[in-house]
Amino acid sequence: MIQLEHVSKIYPTGQKAITQLDLTIGRGEFVLLEGESGAGKTTLLDLLLKDTEPTEGTIRVNGIDTGRLKKRQIYRYRRMFGVVFQDFKLFSDFTVYENVAFALRVSETAPEKIRGKVLEALREVGLERKAKLYPGQLSGGECQRAAVARAIVNQPAILLADEPTGNLDRKNAMEVMWLLHRINEGGTTVLVVSHSQEILKNMKKRIITLQHGRIVKDSSRGGYFYGN
Repeated sequence: MIQLEHVSKIYPTGQKAITQLDLTIGRGEFVLLEGESGAGKTTLLDLLLKDTEPTEGTIRVNGIDTGRLKKRQIYRYRRMFGVVFQDFKLFSDFTVYENVAFALRVSETAPEKIRGKVLEALREVGLERKAKLYPGQLSGGECQRAAVARAIVNQPAILLADEPTGNLDRKNAMEVMWLLHRINEGGTTVLVVSHSQEILKNMKKRIITLQHGRIVKDSSRGGYFYGN
């Protein structure tokens, strides 16, 4: 599903965010990505979303060479992804229903299909009874579940989550991770950035550790340190 070959990203300042990265993530995998601040985790997500371009190397997603995409094709390419952020990024003046529906409207979903899709996504995350509430009326865990509903309402092939539990207490954090696990079981490829050692330990998923833009540990290789 995701393949990076000799990918590097050097910013105009000279900062090396990613260095000669080789990575393969299979269809339907659940991968946890860890590393200290500045290790390159967010840059990796940005590269996958084409929010930034690699300095060198090749990125293929679902068989698509992202370097060959024309500008007019990027919007359609990004429809393969759902994205969840640490700070939810919900519209405070939209209800839960409207926040989730917004993702369908910008993807030009037929109006008659929106309601059914939104309610299905809200049922998936357990928020069908809170569709008419506003984010300010929800707990942190509920806000993140609403954000997950928005991310999956278009049935993306890949779900990217950047520190989705960073603002949550332990109970809500584990509930959100269990939700992501269930979504993965439905066939969605999931890539989660996390600093939480408890989550990394308890989820029992493939863990990739980045350090200075390089992979230094991959549990699929027996946890062997092979980077510099």
